[in-house]
Amino acid sequence: MEAMDPATLRQLREQSGLRLDKEGRFWHRGGLVEHARTLAALHQGIHRAADGRWATRIGKDWAYLDVEDAALWLRRIEPSGGASLRGQLASGEWVEIDPARLAAGADDALYARVAGERARLTRDAQLSLGEHLSEDGEHFVLQLGSRRFRIGEDTGPEPVHPGSNGR
Repeated sequence: MEAMDPATLRQLREQSGLRLDKEGRFWHRGGLVEHARTLAALHQGIHRAADGRWATRIGKDWAYLDVEDAALWLRRIEPSGGASLRGQLASGEWVEIDPARLAAGADDALYARVAGERARLTRDAQLSLGEHLSEDGEHFVLQLGSRRFRIGEDTGPEPVHPGSNGR
């Protein structure tokens, strides 16, 4: 098979038509992606491209991804003994979550930090923390064992950092 010319490959990557919306759903050229294995592959391939923009990889191929809110999604989150949390990303990977870095954003969405990147909790993940969340007047608080963590304020998606190769 003949190698593709770099300019054509760059154009294909730029115009992939892939979008991840603020609900964590993938779209391709305006159509919702619903095939379970395709969704799993798209989530597993999410990474920062060399120029700092979000992209997704399937096999050796990759393309840029238009991300409305967060590229990483936590579909499960649970206490993991003492004052710590662990979460399962949409990719299936389990990660440790620092409860002191939880933040609330628009529409009461909760966000965590995963490998330095902003990750949004799905509704189910957020609801699973319900018994540990309370309000102390002005702020939401997460109670894990005897420790209390104030829920911070989400500052929104990070700007693109060229050269940052996140995950």
